[in-house]
Parts: sequence; structure tokens; C-alpha cells
Amino acid sequence: MKFQLTITSGSLSGQTFDLESGFLTIGRGENCSVRFDPTGERIASKQHAFIEAKADGYYITDNQSTNGTIVNGERIQIKKLNAGDSIQFGKNGVTAAVLIQQVAQQMPAADQFRQAEINQFNQAAQHVPDGFQHSMSNIGLGNIATAAPEPSKTKAYIGIGVTIFAIIFMSLIVGLLMFASVGIIPAIIGAVVAFTPAFIYLFPLIWLDRYDPEPFWLLALAFAWGGLVAVIVSFIVNTGVGLGVMIAVGGQEGMILGDIVGAVISAPLVEEASKGIGVLVLLIFFRKYFDDILDGIVFAGVIALGFATVENVLYYGRAFGSGGMEMLMFLFVLRGIMSPFAHVSFTAMIGIGCGIARESHNTLVKIIMPVLGYFGAVLLHALWNGMATFLSAFFGLGGFLIGYIVIEIPFFLIFVGFAFYVMWRQAKILKDMLAIDIARGLIPQEHGDKAVSAFKSTGWLLSGLFNGKFLPRSRYLRALGKLGLSYWHIQRATAAQGQTGSFQQNPILREEVLKWRDKV
Repeated sequence: MKFQLTITSGSLSGQTFDLESGFLTIGRGENCSVRFDPTGERIASKQHAFIEAKADGYYITDNQSTNGTIVNGERIQIKKLNAGDSIQFGKNGVTAAVLIQQVAQQMPAADQFRQAEINQFNQAAQHVPDGFQHSMSNIGLGNIATAAPEPSKTKAYIGIGVTIFAIIFMSLIVGLLMFASVGIIPAIIGAVVAFTPAFIYLFPLIWLDRYDPEPFWLLALAFAWGGLVAVIVSFIVNTGVGLGVMIAVGGQEGMILGDIVGAVISAPLVEEASKGIGVLVLLIFFRKYFDDILDGIVFAGVIALGFATVENVLYYGRAFGSGGMEMLMFLFVLRGIMSPFAHVSFTAMIGIGCGIARESHNTLVKIIMPVLGYFGAVLLHALWNGMATFLSAFFGLGGFLIGYIVIEIPFFLIFVGFAFYVMWRQAKILKDMLAIDIARGLIPQEHGDKAVSAFKSTGWLLSGLFNGKFLPRSRYLRALGKLGLSYWHIQRATAAQGQTGSFQQNPILREEVLKWRDKV
């Protein structure tokens, strides 16, 4: 069967919405499949009702709307729809007509439902890309990776082994660079001072991502990319640029100019590029976990913290070697207390650009936004390094503090405000999307309220530490977040006439929710 809903009054009059499987959400909310005028048609609620395809037909459910849902003149809660039915969304609200087209050859209802899922899977599978080129073209939100066959254990072990070897190898290189630059004892002391607070710096990013937390192993890889790959590349290139300028100019002027070029030009370009490539790697090859702008901020922030932590080892080691513990503590105040999130703020621009690309179905947007994010990161990084270099040179520590107050603090507050806005936006999306399954009874209202509340979810999760339910609650909250986002992906893909792997993932996520629901 094929369902058609034709709007017969209001701002959408004459428009037709089709449904074969899944849901149609109806209301004034920005995430609704059928969205009424949010200002002129206020009789309808934001999440007024939804129509669901079931094995035996199509059902409309009123989603606790203020003015009710009326079918054929009767206010309903849940009702099976038939061809020719008339629907009104609130008394004197928008009206719609129902058309249900029967298939030429009927089959049992259960088989129809199963066949619909198979057809849906096959349709999406036709659009599943192969290779790196297609991976790039599929960055958009509507192209979440479909479930791939389980790789053999041998291949998995080989991949894990290669990753571990690469991390150990690059760690040795970074260690040797640090020992050669500042000495063994200063490098060890610098490492202790740099890495100890790094775990504290990670907590705000993890808290921001609590609605849909990323797996720990992926965050660890992101941190390793920043602390190993980006550091090695940046160290080699920046050192080469500084030496090249020094040799070309010569003398004391060459040394001064080399430092300035390295700090203000080379470092922003090279460091943000090396960190940004890590964000792109996550976007392309781990897009199953990279859902939106918030994920872009989190992944970019973790990569930047990895870079800043290892970079601080070098700075702290040099400070200890030249001025002892007093100089080390002075530099720690400047870098570890006053500006621990400087690199996070820079690289977050790339994360935001990649996040916008992930949410978009527009090919031009998917290409341009990561590039614009990179140049934004370079500009902020150059501004920060230029301030530290020139103001300190001409006005000493006082000049640096003035620049810090005038430039760094306002921008950081803007960045924090934007991060909270994106977090609030994701919570709103989840609240709207999970309303479907709350109304269906899949998710208790109490659990839905906890899942979309910053403080309720955090407190509920932490209380699980004392009753042995931390792990189930963590898995349950993550499943709820993924489920809500899968509905959002489906709606956006449908609106853009695109494809999304969420069609296949959605039933799996509902099973995951049911698996943990009764264990929390």
C-alpha cells in the first residue's frame, strides 16, 4: 500500500506527502515532515501528530497536542486511517484528506511489511558508494554509512595491530624529538605538568557530547592524531621554515624574522592543516559516528587538545631547563590556566565547517564549508600568535595581558556560547524526534525527559555508579540519542530526496533501546 496525505487548507494547501514505511511527523516544529506555518497556524502544536506505517495499515496518533486531532469529525488518540478519511489538526485548524493506493497483487500483511523493509534496504543500497571518491561525495548528513558485513577477525586483528604499532612508533619519534630539544629530565617534568591537567580539559567536551557520546576508542584515536601525527608534521615543517628564513636573511635579524614567520605564518597554516586533516579523516572514514556540528566541535577539540598537550611538553620542558621550577609555573599559568582551550577554539572552526558539511545535502556546501573552517582556524591562530609575538615584544607582559583581555576572552566566550547553542539545538532535535516513540510507548516519558536534559541525564548516569547501573544507563542514553538522530536523518534525507543508512539503522537502534530499557 501507498499512503498519501493531501493538505486541503492553510499555507500548505494542495501539497501532497507520501508514506510507504516509517513515519510522517506533523506540526509546527522545524523538524516535522509536514510543517505548518509556525506563526500563522498556531492551532496546531509543534509536534501535533504522526502517521505510522504498520503491517496492517496506516495509523495516526495524536501527540498530546493542545487542540487535538480530529478524524471524520471525531477527536481521536490513535486511529487506523482509511482512504477518503478527513483529518483536522485542532478544531478550526488545518485540514487534510487521506488517499491509500492498494497494490495490484495483495500478499499477507506481515509479508507486506517485511517486503517494504526489503525494498527500502535495496533502494538505499543502490546509492551506497564505493571507494574514496564516493566517500568524499557522501559526506552529507543524509548519507550515513550503511551497515557493512562484519570483517573477519583476522582483518580486525591486523588493523588493531597496525594501529598500535603506528602509535608506538610515532610516540617514540615524538619522545626523541622532545629529548633532543629540551633534554631528558626537562622533557619528563614537562610531560607530567602537561598531561596531568589534560584529562580535566577533556571533561567539558565529553559533557557537551553527552546526548550522543562517541566511543572512547575513537576519541583516543583523535587525541593521538593531534598529539602524534599533527605534532610530528608541524615540528618538522615549522622548524624547516624557521631555519630557511634564518639562513636566507642571516645574522640576528634572520633569527628574529625566522621566529616571527614561524609563529605568525607557518604555525597557523601548518598546524591547523595537520589537525584539520584529522577531522577530515573522521568525517570521511568514521562518518557513522560523525553526525552533526556538535560532533565536529568535539572531535576537533579532542584533536586540538592532543596537539596542545604534547606541544606544552616542549614549552614546559624549555621553561624548566632555562629558568627552573619558577619559570615552569609561570608558563603553566599562561598556557595551562589562562589559555588551555586556545587550540580548541582555533581547530573548532574546522570542526564546525565539517559539521555543517555533514548536515548538508548540497554538494557545494559539503566542499566549501570545511575549507572556510580551515581558513577561519588559520586566521584565529595567526591573530593569537601575532598578539603574543608583537605585543609582548613591544609592551612586555602587560601588552600580552591587554591583548588577552581584548581579543582572547571575548572570542572564547563567543565560542562557548555557540557550543552551548549547538548542544541545546541537539537536545531540541532529540526531544522532537523521540516524541514519536514516547507516544507509541516504546520509551517511557520519564526516560525521554532524562535523555534530553543536561542535568537530569548527568545526575541519572552518575547515580548508576552506586547501584551498578552505570553501564546500562550509559548504553541506553547513547541508544536513545542515536535513535532520535536517526529519525532526524530520515526526515532530512526525505526532504532532500536523498538516501540515508538510517532507514536500515533505525530498527536496529529501536532493538538496542528495548535491550537496555528494562535494565536501567
